[in-house]
Amino acid sequence: MAASINESVTTRIDWHRDLAEAIAIARQERKPIVIDVYQDDCGGCDRLDEETFEDARVATEINARFIPLKLDLIGDRDFTRQHQVFWTPTILIADHSGKVRYTSVNYLPAAEFLDILDIGEGMAAMRWQGYERAIDLFTAVRDRTPDGPLTAEAIYWRGIAAYFRDAKSSASANAEWAELREQFPESIWAKRIP
Repeated sequence: MAASINESVTTRIDWHRDLAEAIAIARQERKPIVIDVYQDDCGGCDRLDEETFEDARVATEINARFIPLKLDLIGDRDFTRQHQVFWTPTILIADHSGKVRYTSVNYLPAAEFLDILDIGEGMAAMRWQGYERAIDLFTAVRDRTPDGPLTAEAIYWRGIAAYFRDAKSSASANAEWAELREQFPESIWAKRIP
């Protein structure tokens, strides 16, 4: 029993509630910010809190890689209006400067939420020329869930990261996108390939 209590304590997410404070810490630690926009009487918000955020894998990844921030849809209206958030829960991934780089709307179970964390952090990394890190994160999605609902998106963005990493090389992007064309030819992500 003591092991599960200790595990619960070490995997609990310590959410910040102040945007300016979270950005200051993110800048200092050079970590992206995971933002959970919620509201009272929101079934999806409750499921996210009670199921997804209580999952030890999710909590561990958030604590290790992100600055976690919870914002109220109504109480933090300046932020939610600026980012056009009107549905809860909405998860936003911001880079360490506070600029939002990825958005996911509504509840997701832990397995898919891990993919959202990787894609979101990858998008933030690309904006700071962290192309190798982004490629590693997008590849982690593919490796963890080869046929998952977010895998095609991750492979698509991996091609974009390779393009920029290799000085805007179409050949690099197309080499990555070959897997997307083969494995997910009918996906919206394959159809976006120029």
